[in-house]
Amino acid sequence: MLYAYNTIFENKHRDQVKAVVNIVGPVDLLHQDFKQYSDYSFVEKQMIDSSKPCPTDITNKDIPNPVFWINKNSPATISFYGNNDQVIPLSQKKILDSVLNKNKVYNQSYEFSGGHLDWGNEKNAPILINKINEFLRDTDKNKNALK
Repeated sequence: MLYAYNTIFENKHRDQVKAVVNIVGPVDLLHQDFKQYSDYSFVEKQMIDSSKPCPTDITNKDIPNPVFWINKNSPATISFYGNNDQVIPLSQKKILDSVLNKNKVYNQSYEFSGGHLDWGNEKNAPILINKINEFLRDTDKNKNALK
């Protein structure tokens, strides 16, 4: 998501990103629900380096938050989050949905049964694969229709 949404740092291939497939990705590390998770301090330490200067008026704490970078030109996004995830809170789904909708970015999001890695189990995987396939097909049709 950071690669696809980020508009500040030079990324000459960003225009080639047609869609984002997000499976249990964090979108706002600063959200209070996320900070309550036991692994948050590890994630924060790895993602936020306050010793390095920022290239613009943004803060170092904004850089690793994909929702900070979303705008009307962001690529279509499909997301999946577990309803019993102990690593990424379900509130991250709601935050992402809200920002994508506010910016009128084509998106879909789904909750699956289980925790962080249960998206790949034999019950959930076929559903995710089908939803992703349909989404990418629809996204491709919509982009071609706009040309």
